[in-house]
Amino acid sequence: MVIYDRLSRLFAEEAPDHRIAACKAYAEQRGWEVVHVATDTNVSGASALEARPGMREVLAWLPRADYVLAAKLDRYARSVLEFQRLLNAAKSTRTTVVTADGVVSPENASIIVNVLAAFAEYERDMIKARITASKAHFRQRGNHLGGIAPYGYSVAGPVNDKRWVIDETAATVLREAADRLINHGGSLTSLARELNERGVLPPAEHARQRDGRKLRGQLWYSTTLRDVLYTPAVRGWLVQATPGTRRSALTNQPVLDAEGAPLSAGPAILDAQTWSDVRAIIDGKSVGRGAPRGGKSMLLHVARCSECDGPMYRQQREVRGIDYSTYYCKNGVGKHGKHRSNVTTARYLEEMATDDFLERFGGFALMRWQEPDGSAVLQLSEVSGQLDNLTGNLANLPAGGRAAQRVTAQITALEARMEELEAEAAHAVGRWVDAGGTVADAWKQRDTDGRRSLLSDLGALAIVRPATPGAPKRFDRERVDVSFEGPAWVRDRDPQELRLEEIELEEILADQEDTTS
Repeated sequence: MVIYDRLSRLFAEEAPDHRIAACKAYAEQRGWEVVHVATDTNVSGASALEARPGMREVLAWLPRADYVLAAKLDRYARSVLEFQRLLNAAKSTRTTVVTADGVVSPENASIIVNVLAAFAEYERDMIKARITASKAHFRQRGNHLGGIAPYGYSVAGPVNDKRWVIDETAATVLREAADRLINHGGSLTSLARELNERGVLPPAEHARQRDGRKLRGQLWYSTTLRDVLYTPAVRGWLVQATPGTRRSALTNQPVLDAEGAPLSAGPAILDAQTWSDVRAIIDGKSVGRGAPRGGKSMLLHVARCSECDGPMYRQQREVRGIDYSTYYCKNGVGKHGKHRSNVTTARYLEEMATDDFLERFGGFALMRWQEPDGSAVLQLSEVSGQLDNLTGNLANLPAGGRAAQRVTAQITALEARMEELEAEAAHAVGRWVDAGGTVADAWKQRDTDGRRSLLSDLGALAIVRPATPGAPKRFDRERVDVSFEGPAWVRDRDPQELRLEEIELEEILADQEDTTS
């Protein structure tokens, strides 16, 4: 069995020792073996199970425990809904939740579960209906629904009638940026740089300063400025995410009233014509959102200068369809450079790094680190409930019909997912797991950004030395030292074992070449 204890606040006189001792005594009386003790301090009983470090340990241990024991019921949770989630998770692993004071014991646990389940379902339905109705009411009135107001606004008004009012400091920044874009040929990049030089706080920092919170040193970026100018919120309109997309300044749409007009939560910062012109300029300068962009650097933070250990940057250059791009060190540029020029041909350097990388690691199975957090057990209880519901519905459907076929397909998918979750829940400690396929497979499937990430994850490093004065102007492999620290799942293994695997892989490749020839 596993012991759990929680404290909202930790004081000397409230230390959990006596409760844990009571739990151990209860376990000893019952003849139970204590395999783990998990505690949470300074954690509210109303917080979600997965938000508590100690409770995550309990969830990870559920598949291996017969019982979970706390001194009292309120140590588990002070929320009926969260306690019900714990009971559902325990049920999915056939674990019994009990308390040392006897309120919930192995003999009456099933009765307590049924009573709490009824209350939890009622409470959940009431809360959901109340929140939904409240949001719909305040939305139609154009009220602020919570959170931080959009940049350019602050929130004012009584609790049930909050509205946006213009924050002149931030609104001035937006109006000035719009004017520079429309009338003076400004760019988002140059404007963001200027704002940083002037010490103008970006949106999140401005809100922290206004609320008296600690600043974090964030800066303006071109994307930050783009978002605050592009959003319909600058017209004073409430916004919501477009169905099927995640919430974003680029995809948010105005909330409409019954007549189809945008709902206003405050005065406009930009008039209709100005906002339309700004959006047109931003759209015109974008490179098709979601489309690949040129000049991506596969070896950024991988290729480094031997002279200063600084990063090598990719300079895009194409002439008549031929790629003449280079990697260069900024510290070696111009007469004021800190060291001699260090430039090399981009495509040859990338090919060299790629070949060495795939030769070294291409045949290895790609792994990822999986930290047990109890989420698999929570998901397992949810999937189990869905399976029970679908199985019950299937019995009431005509055999062979379309509805029955769809339900059967859903049951099959849920059963497969349940097997995955059961396997994941079988581990109480972190481990490396197979991500599917080899490193070479992942390399083929990824774009430039994905390949750069893969190189970084496996500790790739390419040190580039400057060319020798008078040497021919061509790519020289001797100027480059490529090394790989390797992933943790390789570093932690026996080198002799890895070498045997490499030999085996070389033999397989050699046999394939003989067969092809």
